[in-house]
Amino acid sequence: MCVGLALGVAGQLDGRLDLRGAVAGLGEVTGGASGRESSPQDASSLPKVDEQAARLGAVHDLLAARARALKTRSKSAWMATVDLPGTSFRGRQSIEFDNLSKLPIGQFSFGAVRQAGALSGARLRQLGPQAWVANVTGTYSLTGFDRAPQTFDTVYTVVRRLGGWRLADDTDGLNPFEMWDLPGMRVLHGRYGIVIGNAPESRMRDYQTIADAAVRRVNGIWGTGWNSHVVILTPSTNDEFTRLLSRASAKGLDQVAAITQGVIESGRRAQGDRVVINPKAFTALQRIGRRVVIAHELTHVAVRSSTTGPVPIWLTEGMADYVGYSGLDLSRERVASELLTLVRARKGPTALPADRDFDPSRTKIATSYSGAWLAVSRLVDLYGQARVVAFYRAVATAPPADESARGADAVAASAFPHSFGVTEAQFVDGWRKYLTTLAHTGR
Repeated sequence: MCVGLALGVAGQLDGRLDLRGAVAGLGEVTGGASGRESSPQDASSLPKVDEQAARLGAVHDLLAARARALKTRSKSAWMATVDLPGTSFRGRQSIEFDNLSKLPIGQFSFGAVRQAGALSGARLRQLGPQAWVANVTGTYSLTGFDRAPQTFDTVYTVVRRLGGWRLADDTDGLNPFEMWDLPGMRVLHGRYGIVIGNAPESRMRDYQTIADAAVRRVNGIWGTGWNSHVVILTPSTNDEFTRLLSRASAKGLDQVAAITQGVIESGRRAQGDRVVINPKAFTALQRIGRRVVIAHELTHVAVRSSTTGPVPIWLTEGMADYVGYSGLDLSRERVASELLTLVRARKGPTALPADRDFDPSRTKIATSYSGAWLAVSRLVDLYGQARVVAFYRAVATAPPADESARGADAVAASAFPHSFGVTEAQFVDGWRKYLTTLAHTGR
């Protein structure tokens, strides 16, 4: 956090946003499409088991045709899976195909299908008695950026026509918002990354320039052993930002200039992180603040794609800010002014920041970022950058048994004596004294 320059960047939210949702296995589809016509049914009745299997199988085949259409860049084949012309859904599907075609899609497929909740009587009268809602899970990857396929969920309302099943809508259930749902989406390629979004093109180019420089800064501190081909999403509105994070509320997000999101599985490196820009908060920053935020987020990307375990939040956020502010002629007193004001009032921290201190929906997070940054900076002052990076790597690669049995905080505490020759408690005591000195003397 750079007070007056950069807004807080909620990195702990980063690794804990699992957008996959609950999906059902394709094992439900056991019978395949039987080719038998389904008989009209009462709105309140459920299809027989074999009829349901046939319906699920038919929709799976329909979605497979959509995936093939995208692979061959056949918009006509894609649109052939969609119901009647002139609907808003058909218009959205046309835009979705265009947007997907702009992306460097490597893999794209639909997998598991299951029946969702029942449609209302009014909807059945509108769409036909055989209409139903399908929950679908799929996978995709961005060539050159994702180390493994990414999972997404979608909801389709399907209807029976003379030519077979067709997709009729996507508003009869909760439908996660994906990057390809952004209206006016464009894609810009840089040396190290790709910028995807619908922000003004000049702004997106500026983000790309900043990101290329930030990758070099991260490499200089963390090293080059990470997937430095980064993906940055740039929505144009705060509502789009909130929806891309799959959040029901924007509460607290005004404190957040950007977030790194992606799925992390225990014991595995991150396979496909995205940095999502908060348009209002980010554009309110001065250029130097934007540099700090992007370098901060790309530090998260670097660490998550090259380590396999969690670390205490003060360490992950402190290191990200340390990289973000590196090379900039900014005094610690200026950057951490809000925290130091509390210290002078004898209201400063008594312990290293914890998870709850970085939750923007519950508290003001600026001082927590400053405290974490000054903790890592003080470690570098005392022991050197190389030893601090090695300490971080040791904690982040601890055996899963240690991590699960004791937690990341305990693993970090046990690593202190070996890494620095002092206990964590001794360091914290010295860090608090350092904050007091900095607050009163500026050094």
